[in-house]
Amino acid sequence: MPLFEMEATPRGRSRVFLRAQLPFVLAVVFLVGIAGLAQPSTLTAGVVVAGAVLSIIASVLALAVPWERLPRSWMMLVAVLDLLAVALIRAELLPTFPSVSVLAIFPVLWLAYGFPWYGILVGVFGTGFITSFRFVYVGAWPSSPVEWANVVIMPTLVVGVAVIVFVAARHLRRNSRQLARASRAQAEALDEARDTQSVALGIVDTVNAGVIFYDAQGRLEIANARAHRFAELGGFRLDEPPMAGDAVFDADRTSVVPAREQVIPRALAGDAVSDEFEWWGPADAPVAVVASSGRVRRADGDVRGTVIVIYDATVLAETIEVREQFLRTVSHELRTPLTSITGFLDLIDDEVGPEDTRLKRYVDVVTRRTADLSHRVRDLFAASESEKTLHADDVDLGEIVATAVAEVAAFADARAFLIETAATGPTSARLDGTQVRLAIVELLTNAVKFGIPSSAITVSYGVHDGRAVLAVTNDGPGLGPTEQRRAFDRFYRGSLARSGEIQGFGLGLTTVRAIAVAHGGTVGLDSAPDGRTTVTMDLPAA
Repeated sequence: MPLFEMEATPRGRSRVFLRAQLPFVLAVVFLVGIAGLAQPSTLTAGVVVAGAVLSIIASVLALAVPWERLPRSWMMLVAVLDLLAVALIRAELLPTFPSVSVLAIFPVLWLAYGFPWYGILVGVFGTGFITSFRFVYVGAWPSSPVEWANVVIMPTLVVGVAVIVFVAARHLRRNSRQLARASRAQAEALDEARDTQSVALGIVDTVNAGVIFYDAQGRLEIANARAHRFAELGGFRLDEPPMAGDAVFDADRTSVVPAREQVIPRALAGDAVSDEFEWWGPADAPVAVVASSGRVRRADGDVRGTVIVIYDATVLAETIEVREQFLRTVSHELRTPLTSITGFLDLIDDEVGPEDTRLKRYVDVVTRRTADLSHRVRDLFAASESEKTLHADDVDLGEIVATAVAEVAAFADARAFLIETAATGPTSARLDGTQVRLAIVELLTNAVKFGIPSSAITVSYGVHDGRAVLAVTNDGPGLGPTEQRRAFDRFYRGSLARSGEIQGFGLGLTTVRAIAVAHGGTVGLDSAPDGRTTVTMDLPAA
């Protein structure tokens, strides 16, 4: 609230009285009291008494009248009464107390500061009235330049001060309005930021994951309740270094992950963590978690902080574990009786004489079907193996491909497929020849199963820039985007395999990927609906 501006409340009226009118009336009482002590006869002068009474009346009006209910300009009446009181008192006391003119500064400042432009006009005319009234009172005008100078100096100075105060008041009001606008804008921005923060925190607390955000200095800013529960399982706190605990285990559930290699320390160190799988919690009841992290950057590229998201994958991990145990159990339980069946079939075959052609034919059919079943069981057993054991040696890719082609030759000939091979570079590499041959056999078998009969299948191979690249291409219906994305998933069978009743467990490409990964390589699939399909293995050649 500026010094002399009135707030439209009774309290505001009292504040204006204390700041503007009370100092004036106290100055009048003080000056008249001093004059009475120094020259008692002045107290009996009618103009002095009238001026003092008028100042008291103005003060009572300033305090008692509800000016806040009236137009603002009406309160100028109090200042006008003050100017009149100064004129009356000054007319008598000026010769004795020249400083009496200073009393005019109080109402003039009030008029200049507290009212619009017409307030300063009233102050100017009031000052002129104060100066002129003295001459009317004594009945004589100034008779010398010095007297005229004294007449002009006081109103000129007062008016000058009033103008300065008026300009300063306008500047102050303008700044106050700008400050008020800025304050409102800041308050609105703060409210909006709080709303945004509330929404963000609501989202963070609602999502079915632990969400953590650290600033650029590694200080915790946001973490939902789920994230804190994950941290408790791991045996650490999110807001206390090193943000790593001794209950964080590797995928085997037994090896404790070193502190510096755990998710949060790695993320804060700048590593991009993507789908990191760990077990958190006590060894007898751990929780499987999958965590990822990323840097948050401002528009100028500066790092704002690090966000870490942690999911509970216990149900999925345990489901996969049950599936693996089931595969191992089924494979083992089937292999044992199949071994016995195969042995007894061999004994039966030995007992059947060459003259009994019908029985011999029946035994051959059962033997072939048993061999097919044994092959399927071997596929299931291979699918239950989590890792491939390699025995690398110096091999020739051409020989491996030739052996694989020979294995599927009969199957390919039955459907009139022509298998072509092409070397695209040097063929010497250090690989596990048996596993690579198995991968090529799986790819060729798939090409025959899903290719167009009587078309060509091409196998290309060669070493380029230290990488052994082997690719199998066939013409066929091809795979859509969804099928390509899931083609390497274990037990996945595409629409053609289901509709065409093509035999298999959907493990061929899974096996190929496992062999490529075991070598430290990759496998890619390039296919288009109603087009050619190429599966490429890219392996380290040494």
